[in-house]
Amino acid sequence: MTVLLVNPRHNGKAEIPPLGLEYLASSLRDEGIAAAIVDLDVPRGDNGHEFLLSQLQQYSPDIVGVTALSDSFTTARAVCRTIKDYSKEIMTVVGGIHATVVSGAVLDACDEIDVVVKGEGEATLNELVSHYHLKKPFTMIQGIAFRDRGTIVDTGQRELIKNLDALPLPAHDLVNNDSYVTRSISTSRGCFHTCTFCSIQSLYKRIVRLRSVESILDEIEQLINLDADRIMFTDDNFTLSFKRVKHLCGEIMRRGYHEKVFFYAEGRIDDICKNPMIAQIMSDAGFKGLYIGAESGSQQILDYYRKNLTPDDILRGTSYCIEQNLPPVVNFILYGPRDTTDTMLETIRLAKKVYESGAEIAYAEMLTPFPGTPIKEELERDGKFRESDGIYYFDSYHDLDIDRLLLLCDVARSMAYLVHGSDFLFSVKKPYFELSYLGELLGNGVPSEFAVLYQRHNEPGTIRDEINETYDNVQRLLD
Repeated sequence: MTVLLVNPRHNGKAEIPPLGLEYLASSLRDEGIAAAIVDLDVPRGDNGHEFLLSQLQQYSPDIVGVTALSDSFTTARAVCRTIKDYSKEIMTVVGGIHATVVSGAVLDACDEIDVVVKGEGEATLNELVSHYHLKKPFTMIQGIAFRDRGTIVDTGQRELIKNLDALPLPAHDLVNNDSYVTRSISTSRGCFHTCTFCSIQSLYKRIVRLRSVESILDEIEQLINLDADRIMFTDDNFTLSFKRVKHLCGEIMRRGYHEKVFFYAEGRIDDICKNPMIAQIMSDAGFKGLYIGAESGSQQILDYYRKNLTPDDILRGTSYCIEQNLPPVVNFILYGPRDTTDTMLETIRLAKKVYESGAEIAYAEMLTPFPGTPIKEELERDGKFRESDGIYYFDSYHDLDIDRLLLLCDVARSMAYLVHGSDFLFSVKKPYFELSYLGELLGNGVPSEFAVLYQRHNEPGTIRDEINETYDNVQRLLD
């Protein structure tokens, strides 16, 4: 039996390997089942269709497993269609948080998908492969949904894996290290927070399970032996326990890993505020970045997202990181269902303050109400949830014109490029410039720097045409 595990194309810019598939592959290999991984999201010259066909020919799999988030589910379906066009004898299995949350709808709408694996897939997929090989019925396998003579059968949820150390280390050797900027490790699963836009609670039910420090160190050693020089800890909240962070970082330094690898992690700013020593400990252990979800500069919106934060917390926690040389990357959501122009301006002002304090910033223009989130449930209840071709969005509770807002974002991006594109550090400063111009546009003003550029740049050619087009767009949107 051979199982091919596929990560579908998302944006073609994957910087880290599909860790979930590496876990599945290692569990399959532990049972003597041949497994291979195909990542269609790494940069390549096409959409990966021909490459996928070549891999199907090379491995001749009996089963193909495809993982998918909500925003990559459309391409996951396309992968399954390609597989069925290649051979209807191959069983297609889809997993991931999207399929877990809406498994019945997936099977109802997608004939090209044979089975959905719900929740954690290591034990479930092994059992499914065994039953398929032995031609045993699937009804006794917990944690799947499938069709039986046209009827969708759901076998319920499988219990979460209690001891993560019992899992074999991920099959990091099955992907090409040169294809990625960074390798990844998960030291825990789950999050006990209740952010209303996050779907992880629908998968793990706010239950957090931790791996032992020894197991994590073994995996770091494995990746170093595979020539990794950057490792991202992909936990939903790496900073949840000061004691654990201190223990792990102490062992990283004792073994000298901090001299061989740059580390990165995702954490919460309130953890840093409660214990600023976390920032110092991580910095000493070779951490070069902490990714933080601030989300908003409005207390009203922070409360709506159940962040349990204040704007002052965001500034204070960020400053602690900067003081300890732990570079923070602070993420914001510009527009959510209950945002107004005023709350968006509050977010822009806070993001600019964070950047000016020495942090890097990033932002999403619009919140996505993913399946399995409290926000999506609220929007559906109130008749404001919208979906089109696999894209999830919403109608504003305050009747804001989303099309106009997105056009203003486009104009702000154009302005930032036209005014500052020649700046050596433009890629880092870009979000700051874009938000600065967007703030002025939301206030119905033409950004002064762009106005000066418009008045002074008289040379004919492409740049002049772009400046004129951007200026015309501004006038039309502000009229």
